[in-house]
Amino acid sequence: MKPRLLAFLMCPWCRADLAVIPFDLSAPGDEVQEGLLQCVCGRRWPIVNGIPRILEDAFELFPDFVERHRGRLPALAGAAVMRAGEAEAIRRTRESFGFQWTQFSEMVIDFRENFLKYIEPLDQSFFPGKVGLDLGCGFGRHIYNAAKFGAEMIGVDLSDAIESTRANTRGMPNVHLVQADVFHLPIRHGVLDFAYSIGVLHHTPDPEAAFRCLVPLVKPGGSVFVWVYSKTRSFLNFCLEAVRRVTTRLPPRVQKAVSLGAAVVDYGGFVLPYRIAASIPGLGAMVAKLPLTARLALYSVYPFQVVYADWFDRLAAPIRFYYDGEDMKGWLSRASLSGQRVSPTGLFGWRAYGERA
Repeated sequence: MKPRLLAFLMCPWCRADLAVIPFDLSAPGDEVQEGLLQCVCGRRWPIVNGIPRILEDAFELFPDFVERHRGRLPALAGAAVMRAGEAEAIRRTRESFGFQWTQFSEMVIDFRENFLKYIEPLDQSFFPGKVGLDLGCGFGRHIYNAAKFGAEMIGVDLSDAIESTRANTRGMPNVHLVQADVFHLPIRHGVLDFAYSIGVLHHTPDPEAAFRCLVPLVKPGGSVFVWVYSKTRSFLNFCLEAVRRVTTRLPPRVQKAVSLGAAVVDYGGFVLPYRIAASIPGLGAMVAKLPLTARLALYSVYPFQVVYADWFDRLAAPIRFYYDGEDMKGWLSRASLSGQRVSPTGLFGWRAYGERA
């Protein structure tokens, strides 16, 4: 944990300042690799692998940390390490995405154009000199590019995926990471220039409520932007949800095997033929006009690993919601955001952008 991160953190329950109790420092910059964050209200959380783990059950998730430092823990607050259950949906989501983004953690491409597509009409000129939040940073593909564009970034993820982000942003001095829950974000209010969440909110039990959690974190005039799944493809969504009633109940290893099969059929039977056809002069223009080829055009520029990971996401994520443009305008209006912009990304999703008054 870099010392500067503390300036952005607060206790998500009482909103008081936090103090760092280091157990181990490592160069450069006296970064805390292991230690505690402690609040005056008595709550405390471990710092493990340089990442604050601000979750109610954090000590249960890191028994090795507790064992290594057992002699130091009782003296801090005079209480046993915290034990608090989470809602079943949150638990399953954390496990699913933790498995997904540690299995599919490699940055097989730099995802620059992918990121810009999600945040259009913003471009890389938006980021230099700003401080921002990536909520649900997964394995780090978007925060990597936001930081490359010149922003100081805080990445938050609920799951073990935060370890993949750490690996993929290692050596980037303008990236800070926190493991936390969207409904208990440990970020001070009004300290950010922008906050975004791409492909994440629709996996939470209450996506609009999760969106509203981002708004107070940004300064007046600050930006909030998100991307969510589209309900436009109603029949395909219906079919997918019918399949998911089975696949979401399978063990992760079985989900991965089923996803591999789906990805092989998809990539070999559709994506590669499209790529070949699109490369043939004259035929490419005709193929591009065919129905439902926008998706194939998108995946044709990606390696197989991206298709495989996306199939796992489709089949394994415990929760999925779908929205349209009017839904997203409602989110922005009910959050009292100005400068509203809502636009589709083909048939797949919706972008929504607003600014805090």
